[in-house]
Amino acid sequence: MLKRLLSKHRTSSPAVRHICHFEGVIDHLYLDTRGNPTIGVGFHVASQDAFTRLSLRDKRTNKPASRAQKQQEYRTLKRLPAGKTARWYEQHCTLHLPHSESMRLLEEQIRAFEQELARLICPANGYTRAYHQLPENARLALLDLAYNLGTTNLSSRWPKLLAALKREDWQQAANECARKHVSKARNQATRQLFMQASKNDSLVARLLRRLWRKLWR
Repeated sequence: MLKRLLSKHRTSSPAVRHICHFEGVIDHLYLDTRGNPTIGVGFHVASQDAFTRLSLRDKRTNKPASRAQKQQEYRTLKRLPAGKTARWYEQHCTLHLPHSESMRLLEEQIRAFEQELARLICPANGYTRAYHQLPENARLALLDLAYNLGTTNLSSRWPKLLAALKREDWQQAANECARKHVSKARNQATRQLFMQASKNDSLVARLLRRLWRKLWR
């Protein structure tokens, strides 16, 4: 199912494909493992009001859902037990989020996270380079971490990882990026991205950056 949906977006960015692969694309409301109402590509819906602002459609008629329908759907799902699979909640849902809308919202969220990462990863905060100057694989690894953990969590609760990033020690970053609540495959993919950044970031480039830092101390 996921492969079929992603085939509509063959020109999507690596970030979109990566996040969709590990988050999944669920077109109905469900409760995640922590009981948070969630829809689309892992979008947490913090309130009933936030849910009513989504461009949802009636599953039966495919017509735009009314505000009352959205409110009822949210209340129904909130009363259900947490800890079930996303598919289990589908039987209780009458509304769906179109795939195109999920992709639009995902691209918005990616842009927002990248802006937050740019504010965090910058020379003013002790990093060698700005976020957008890092190797592409390192940026994708950081985006995955931020999308999953939240940028605030990443910036305050991962000191060993951030220290490795400030040194641009990609191998050490690979050793410090494992999360407890995600799949082994996702952790391995993030680790591999940092390892690839280590291979792609040439020795000459690293030596030049070290020399530049010494000259400006």
